[in-house]
Amino acid sequence: MKTANAQSTGNIITANAPALSGKPIAVLHQAVTPPSLGGAVKPSNPFGYRDSSADIAFALAQAGCDVLTPVDDPRPDVDAEWTYPDTLDGITRAVSDGAVVLWANTSLFDEHPLAHFGSRSGLYVVGQPLDVVEKFEDKNVCQAAISAIGVPVPVQALVNVEIGPAKAQVETAVSTKGLSFPIIVKPVRGRGSAGVKVVGSVGDAAEHIESLVGPKFGGKFLIEEYLSGRELAVTVMPPGIYETADGVRHEATHWPLPAIERTGHRGGVMPFSGVVPIQSNSKPAGDDDQLREFARHAVRVAQFLKATAPIRIDCREDADGVIKAIDINMKPSMTGPGRPGREQMINLSALSGTEIGWSYTELLAAIAVNAAPVQRITRPSTHGGPRALRQAGLPTSSAGARLACHRLTPTR
Repeated sequence: MKTANAQSTGNIITANAPALSGKPIAVLHQAVTPPSLGGAVKPSNPFGYRDSSADIAFALAQAGCDVLTPVDDPRPDVDAEWTYPDTLDGITRAVSDGAVVLWANTSLFDEHPLAHFGSRSGLYVVGQPLDVVEKFEDKNVCQAAISAIGVPVPVQALVNVEIGPAKAQVETAVSTKGLSFPIIVKPVRGRGSAGVKVVGSVGDAAEHIESLVGPKFGGKFLIEEYLSGRELAVTVMPPGIYETADGVRHEATHWPLPAIERTGHRGGVMPFSGVVPIQSNSKPAGDDDQLREFARHAVRVAQFLKATAPIRIDCREDADGVIKAIDINMKPSMTGPGRPGREQMINLSALSGTEIGWSYTELLAAIAVNAAPVQRITRPSTHGGPRALRQAGLPTSSAGARLACHRLTPTR
């Protein structure tokens, strides 16, 4: 077993960290390629989330937590020395090294290797239930389902190039849905702003869709009402016990962190945070009636999904000031400062956490100490999804939709 030396990175007192004593943590990065599901693909992160995974591991080690690493004395500037791959071999090694908490900083799905550890007692996971992620990372399914429980969402329509030309489907959807240009085009299983574009005509929409068709995104896309108002990000935390500057909070249900307002759009779309630092285009949104109302909607989404780790809901105001959910992030970015050259790499959830007195590291410790038993991650969820799906006219199961099994990439 190899444990990061907290003394080499500093040893500070961090809220929530003492409760992790005796619970070794291993962070998992992405080494498994997500499968194609019903003709839609979520692109793998080009770096396997190794950078943010190393940020998490480094920060928790700095706080004095027992962080396991695949090598002795990991170097702060070498991502790969801080985390384990999310392959079956990688997870087995982390568990064999003594991990009690696995931080799944990766894309999950029903047949993810984590499923092999569902019967192991005393193992906890930072991550969402596998079947929930697989079903509801489909933006078409997710938006329809949360709309059915009363959460405002933009008007949208599915374009599936497997059943016909994109242009004809866009024309039909614009007419039947009452959409007016500009509109948003996005992949059904996208990652961040990849593939997202504001377009001004049927032809532009069809051209953009056709340019994305292929193994990276698959063949399913959404066209969506473009919302011109302010853009916001709301992080919702799972139930648990949390130490904050105001004392210990015993949260019996999901609860929201303060909203963050985002500016500096490029072509109507927020740029990737790896290109433009969060601090330069994001700030606390303050407090008003609309924000409080949407915070209640955000909690309703997390409750519906039975989220076992933080989720982040990106939303935007329409012309009438109604805040609508535009994306549900099952694995919010946890990039953060601490390692050399990472001083500007904060994430939206951590920025929100500062509003209740948490540092980046204290947010991480709060998440880790409330990790869910692995059984809640790997066993079929009992959330209220099927009823909402039926109300939305969608299938209640993804059975038969898997077109290709995931492949395990080499661990080295």
